Amino acid sequence: MPSPVRFAKVRKQLEGVGYRLVRVSSSHHIFDRPGGPLVSIPVHNNLVKPFYAKQVAKIIAADKAKGETKKRQTEEGK
Repeated sequence: MPSPVRFAKVRKQLEGVGYRLVRVSSSHHIFDRPGGPLVSIPVHNNLVKPFYAKQVAKIIAADKAKGETKKRQTEEGK
């Protein structure tokens, strides 16, 4: 079974792609950014379950793919 991930690592990853912590509701840390979906991460004892860490990785991968597509379209339009 995968081990939990430190919340600081997950937060740093999200902030690296433009998300910011907007509020904390009980154990749920809510991140948002313009043009992006809200991301809710439950944190217990400063740890995040592997499932949520994988979800964050998917969000970041999709964001990078979207950015590369926009960059390619901009270069083709020149």
